[in-house]
Amino acid sequence: MKVSLQLWSLVKDGVKDLEELLKLSSKMEYDGVELLKHDVTADEMNALLKKYNLYAKSAHIGIEFFENNLEEMLEFHKNIGAEYMIIPWMAYEDKSNIKRVIDVLNKASETAKKYGIKVGYHNHAQEFEKVDGKYILDILYENTNEDVVFELDVFWVYVGGADPVEMIKKYGKRAELIHLKQSDADKNNVDLPDGVIDMKNVIETAKYAKYFVVEQEEYKKDSYTSCRADVDYLKGLMK
Repeated sequence: MKVSLQLWSLVKDGVKDLEELLKLSSKMEYDGVELLKHDVTADEMNALLKKYNLYAKSAHIGIEFFENNLEEMLEFHKNIGAEYMIIPWMAYEDKSNIKRVIDVLNKASETAKKYGIKVGYHNHAQEFEKVDGKYILDILYENTNEDVVFELDVFWVYVGGADPVEMIKKYGKRAELIHLKQSDADKNNVDLPDGVIDMKNVIETAKYAKYFVVEQEEYKKDSYTSCRADVDYLKGLMK
């Protein structure tokens, strides 16, 4: 089991410089990173990843880039060795966005094949609202191509009122990426060792998953301390 860090974990705490993000991730002994949209060339990104001995197998890319700059994004991520481009967020006050996401993912998945990349979707809590008796996330799952993947964020599954382990079982091998993110009983984001989600059970249930990614948005002290505690905890579980 190797673990990446979603760079938003550090960006949200104020770290903006790409090299500093990678340097900190390496210092914390993560194996890789999950990227955001960064304004560098593929060569520059590769040089930095090599410098800090990290891989970048997945990236969070806003839906607008899927709609307007898809092949440019695919080319960049192919050239850095990424395997996944993930839509990280969508609001659903306008229910037409359900169809928008489905259409974008289905179209993008066809184009992405020639780049050797899969596209997918990362959930928050709003996907566990129901439309016509079904979770929005299930509607996305049922209406997207089989090669569209889901990056299940177990914190947001829990906050949305569902059981993370049961959702992993339900989505099976289409949940190729798992966001390891912890919650306390009051649905606050806490360090991995400190919450109510059984991470050992999550990891065992999702043992088929290709990649595990840590994400942290709230911190006891600061993002470095929390993200370091997270990876140390995971390495302890693997012993």
